[in-house]
Amino acid sequence: MPDSRTSGSAIAIVGMAGRFPGARDTTELWEGLMAGKESVRRFEDDELAAAGVPAEQADADGYVRRGADIADADLFDARFFDVTQRDAKLMDPQHRIFLTCAWRAMEDAGTAPGPDYGPVGVFAGTSLSTYLLSHVLASKEFAGTALSYPVLLGNDKDFLATRVSYKLNLNGPGLSVQTACSSSLTAVHLACAALERGEIKAALAGGVSITVPQTGGYRYQQGGILSPDGHCRPFDADAAGTVKGNGCGVVVLKRLADALAEGDRIYAVIRGTAVNNDGSDKVGFTAPGPNGQQSVIRAALEASALDAADIGYVEAHGTGTAVGDPLELMSLAAAYRAAGGPAPDCRIGSVKANVGHLDAAAGITGLIKTALALHRQAVPAQINFDRPSPHTDRTLPFTVPTEPVHYADTPLAAAAVSSFGLGGTNVHCVLEAPPAPTVPADEEAGVHPLVLSARDDEALRTVATELLHHLADDATAPTVRDLAYTLFTGRARMAATRVLDVTTLQEVRAGLRAVAAGAAAGEEQPPAHWPGAPGRKVSLPGHPLHEESHWIRPDLEPAGPARDSAPPIPAGSTRPPASGRGATGRTLSRVLSVLEQHLAMADIAPDDDFHDLGGDSMLAVEVTTCLCEEFGVDLGHDEFTELRTAERIAERLDALVTGAGTPSDGLVSLREGTGRPLYLVHPAGGTNFVYTGLVAHSRSAVPLTALSFPADVSTAPSSLRGLAALYLERIRARQPHGPYRLGGYSFGGNVAYEMALQLQAAGEEVEALVMLDSYPPETYVGRHLSDEEFSDAFPLLLDAVAEDGPDVQELRAKGFYQIWKHNYDLLKAHYPDQRFRGDAVLLRAEEAGNTLRLDTALRMNLVDKTLWQAHLSGHLTVRKVLGDHFSMFAEGEPVRALAAAFDETVSAFDRADAGGAGQEVNRPC
Repeated sequence: MPDSRTSGSAIAIVGMAGRFPGARDTTELWEGLMAGKESVRRFEDDELAAAGVPAEQADADGYVRRGADIADADLFDARFFDVTQRDAKLMDPQHRIFLTCAWRAMEDAGTAPGPDYGPVGVFAGTSLSTYLLSHVLASKEFAGTALSYPVLLGNDKDFLATRVSYKLNLNGPGLSVQTACSSSLTAVHLACAALERGEIKAALAGGVSITVPQTGGYRYQQGGILSPDGHCRPFDADAAGTVKGNGCGVVVLKRLADALAEGDRIYAVIRGTAVNNDGSDKVGFTAPGPNGQQSVIRAALEASALDAADIGYVEAHGTGTAVGDPLELMSLAAAYRAAGGPAPDCRIGSVKANVGHLDAAAGITGLIKTALALHRQAVPAQINFDRPSPHTDRTLPFTVPTEPVHYADTPLAAAAVSSFGLGGTNVHCVLEAPPAPTVPADEEAGVHPLVLSARDDEALRTVATELLHHLADDATAPTVRDLAYTLFTGRARMAATRVLDVTTLQEVRAGLRAVAAGAAAGEEQPPAHWPGAPGRKVSLPGHPLHEESHWIRPDLEPAGPARDSAPPIPAGSTRPPASGRGATGRTLSRVLSVLEQHLAMADIAPDDDFHDLGGDSMLAVEVTTCLCEEFGVDLGHDEFTELRTAERIAERLDALVTGAGTPSDGLVSLREGTGRPLYLVHPAGGTNFVYTGLVAHSRSAVPLTALSFPADVSTAPSSLRGLAALYLERIRARQPHGPYRLGGYSFGGNVAYEMALQLQAAGEEVEALVMLDSYPPETYVGRHLSDEEFSDAFPLLLDAVAEDGPDVQELRAKGFYQIWKHNYDLLKAHYPDQRFRGDAVLLRAEEAGNTLRLDTALRMNLVDKTLWQAHLSGHLTVRKVLGDHFSMFAEGEPVRALAAAFDETVSAFDRADAGGAGQEVNRPC
């Protein structure tokens, strides 16, 4: 179950700060978003050279000279934060900038750091310290200090939050939070929970990600997550990948009741958050998990106690990838529809189009954008969006705004933010517009203590000068009470302090001019407590920071792997020259070497499985790209994933190089014909022999094509959705577009149904869905068997098929048990996440026959097969056939009756195809 916060809770966002591509603070970020600014930019030759990118690499085909950098990442006010010059140089810029933003966020919140206020927690996430790898350890001065405490303290993730706690004297928990891309929004969730439990009075939450060098660009890899042209296009038809961004974001959180009582300016109110993980319910460790996403969204909505129909904007994770975005949109739609929302014309967007993917700071950047949208009652336009992705359902309840939206008559009441981490940790956050302040806005008569405080007299004069400039316009100047209250409660007391007793704005300006001129300096003691009723906190300039460059220049080869190259071959390998049955020794040896380099392992055997060795989909992209470049061939990433072993990969590479032996695409023609084929999925046993008698007695002319189960069960997808996706890849390679005709017997019908759902989600038409005695999902879901129980049931299956089926020993020899077990497990773990928008035909066996013992042994919940109707928005046509689940294919009257019912079902296709409809099917050359 997702970890969600207490229903109806209210946490106020009272302060924020950040550094973003093209924006030095949150105000500039908002202005850029409303102006439609894209801060992902092209890097010039000198920038690439300074980043260490050779000219020949930068000019090579496929090299993308774009990214989203932040300015002045080397600058830091070490003196202000009491950091030595040496430690400032050693410290990762991520740590420096996060510390600076934490300070600025507290100033923005009008909350003075220190134990006097009460315990304040710090919850923060950061990315890997590339500064350590590419600068510190690549310098002559520090090359031998990898394990020294100064280096570790300045660069290790463990010390990001605790350094802020130490430097700002905060006594609440200091926790580094690491969930990859969702780190910073997970930090917000944990901070909200700590506030609700009363552990802390306020919290700093956020994240930072700065990868150095920032201006290096990247090499595009087909099948990877990075964009081929350096533009991120969330939700768009041309979406092809994301772009790495750099930045930092921090918010200050308080319980809403405390924020109102203290006169805080509230940007937005967090009403509910939830966090979970996909677990293994997805195709791979790095793949998105739609079920996990739906679950976390539903939990956050429930925790918020808000009406989902009030949510008028959703800031999506939205990475701009062709697969991830449609899956996310479908998950959002399913979760919000189930909760009765969202609002009509609910807008959806992703800040990644503007500033790139900020990794550990991505979630907090989306939260800041959304809080500002509620605070300012406006939603920026979504840039880089022209037309919706064809893989997205056109009936989704979201609108992508192509122009800024201003809410005047009908306010934007609530909004939400998603952040999904690589590895499966999902977070969703539901926000509400800020309430009206409880403190009156009118002036309170009397004398107010105006406290100015700074590190030294020079800084004090700067504070006065900047504040004087801030108050130049009477129309925008705050009241004297609010000004004095903000400075009194919201600024730390430092060595140089001056107290001005003022009653009017004119007196304030006169006093500030005197302090700015140096007429007043030194230390004065302000009152111990604010002398009147609380005022309203207002935005004021913060303490001046005098930032200087603290940077280590690398003068050695980088400690880590060279850019865009494979890792070195691990030492200690004793593998002799390789030889394979179907591959040349040289090819196999090179494949093994590439695998060893990327997996950092020695002595990989030719038949070792890539995934069993720890390889994942992203590493597969790297390996495939390396092999394609070395051998000059086009080896597909999905094909590599199916091959899995070095021996099979080498055999395929040799075939591609020589042009010999084109392998099967997994599609087997059962019957030639004209028009679009009906694709039939095999039953749980994995073979298609069951269709032989049906085809022999069928008089239809519709082409029939069977899908073959993967030759090695160990290579088969581990979920029914994954198997359906694999089969669709095979089909769409031949027939890129619909309408499609799908069907299958038993397990095959369940897979065909899932294939139909995925095609519809991709915007394709499914003309027909034909299920031959397939059991509804309710038959299987939740009714798990132990391995021992399954083994006991296997002989019953053989008894059911032995009379008219193939030889039992042949089935055993071909691994039928393992395939059947695998596919049965897929059924047990699967339940459709939507309904099929169309009609279906069920050819249903009319007898229970000798399957009852088997059904009982398999713990099947024998619901009526007409329950399929609940999974359709169209009509279910049921045609009864002779025999039971197995004997319906028996030679003689049963199979002839089955063929007649089948022909009746597909007769409409015969008529359509005879008229010349739908014959555009691409066949391989």
